[in-house]
Amino acid sequence: MAKLSRFKKRVSDRSGFDFYEQSLVKDGTWKVGGDELDTPPPSRLSVGGEGDVSSGEALTSNDFAIGDLATPAAYDNPVNAITAAGGISVSTTHPWLYVVGSLNDVSITADPQLTIGVEGQQVTLVGVGSVVTLSHNTGLNLVGGVPYRIGSGSIIVLMYNSANALWNERSRTTP
Repeated sequence: MAKLSRFKKRVSDRSGFDFYEQSLVKDGTWKVGGDELDTPPPSRLSVGGEGDVSSGEALTSNDFAIGDLATPAAYDNPVNAITAAGGISVSTTHPWLYVVGSLNDVSITADPQLTIGVEGQQVTLVGVGSVVTLSHNTGLNLVGGVPYRIGSGSIIVLMYNSANALWNERSRTTP
């Protein structure tokens, strides 16, 4: 008499590998999968769980300085209130500049409109309030010569090129 297996053999059409379907087996009064048989764990040590406390050393407030948790000053990007004659001061410390007109909309008349940068330096200007208008020329090379109004939520990315001594527009968005 042929021996019956509790596994059904299937052959994959794609790979040709054999796969087996496993039927349920009896474990006492329960029908369970073959890998769910009630067997004792390999160790009597607790593996931990929700709410368990680590046996490691506890952290104390003296283990680190409060300054370690703060954002370094180099990454703090202040909001720059722009005036027409003052223009925009660019620094290598803050690659993102939040700009706003000084209480009113401002068209920059300073020449150059942005302070001179270094070769390959990028600056991203983000509008956070009243409009600041940048014009083509006077230190800026805007795409198509079209002025750009930096309003709340507007972003323009510029890169400095020392060959033409201009900030060249890389991209712009409008909210």
